[in-house]
Amino acid sequence: MPATIRDIAKRLGISVSTVSYALNGGPRPVPEEVRRRVLEVARELDYRPNRLARSMVTGKTETIAVVPPMVTRNMLRSPYIHATLSSIADAVGEHGYDILLHTSAAPMDDVRLVQSLLSGKVDGIVLIAPLSTSQVPEEIRRRNVPCVVISARVEGLPSVCADNATGVFAAMDWLYAHGHRRFGFVGGPPAFYDARQRLLAFRRYLEEHRLPLRGEWIAEGDFTAAGAVAGARAMLNSPEPPTAILAANDETAAGILQVAQELGVCVPTDLSVVGFDDTPFAQMLSPRLSTIRQPLEQMAVEAVGMLMTWIEQRECPVEEERKLPTELVLRESTAPAPGLSS
Repeated sequence: MPATIRDIAKRLGISVSTVSYALNGGPRPVPEEVRRRVLEVARELDYRPNRLARSMVTGKTETIAVVPPMVTRNMLRSPYIHATLSSIADAVGEHGYDILLHTSAAPMDDVRLVQSLLSGKVDGIVLIAPLSTSQVPEEIRRRNVPCVVISARVEGLPSVCADNATGVFAAMDWLYAHGHRRFGFVGGPPAFYDARQRLLAFRRYLEEHRLPLRGEWIAEGDFTAAGAVAGARAMLNSPEPPTAILAANDETAAGILQVAQELGVCVPTDLSVVGFDDTPFAQMLSPRLSTIRQPLEQMAVEAVGMLMTWIEQRECPVEEERKLPTELVLRESTAPAPGLSS
């Protein structure tokens, strides 16, 4: 039978409440010598704290809810979602907390979803890339529940984002410097903040450099390889196809590479392709993908840190947005424009 705080109290000849205060850091102070002795006996007895009992003392569940942008059967197969969830779990674990992943696939409106989340008695919530059409962030904000957003901007909630525009400009600067003048773009669903920001940056770059912006060179995808196929095929079958295509994420880039192979378009000799995210998936493609790296691990650390500050101080952080730098990673899917030597 596992040891309890009563066993520790009996061994030391002190009250159960004193042991509880020593193990939980309060709510009343305990002399350092008493605290040291309690911890020593706890180790000797292999005491393992009961999280429910500790929650009754501290008023905290030590659990953070994590909500992905949408719940689908293949959600966890997304390299971005998988990498982000792993990073959040690691960051939360550093604070001694657990995560509760919201995975209910049953149809549920936004109000019921929030009620479902809060019924789990979590201390805070991390929203991963919530859609602009979702009312979940507003429902959470209205209830004043500690919540931080990753990869989106929500009025009234702190957020951590990647610097999408700088990343897109870095990729296009490299391509432009190497002779490319015909640029295509396969984006993501406009309900996603990152998808909108990357497309806006692409358009702005073309405008600032007085490069052609053709409707047939821009396609909307859905952040999956399959969702990129139709748009990429239309571009590469056009009378004057682009020599470089930027993808809204690495999975989208995989769909572009697939179409290029089917049509006999050589990457990177005839076509350069650049992704976004730099998840491990990018190096599994053939050719290995040049991409814009967003610091997913650091984004998770920053977001969880902001959330823990809110939980501990019971006040929303003053700083509402943190934008972390991106980095262009060059691999085998990019080269000088056709007809130019390196």
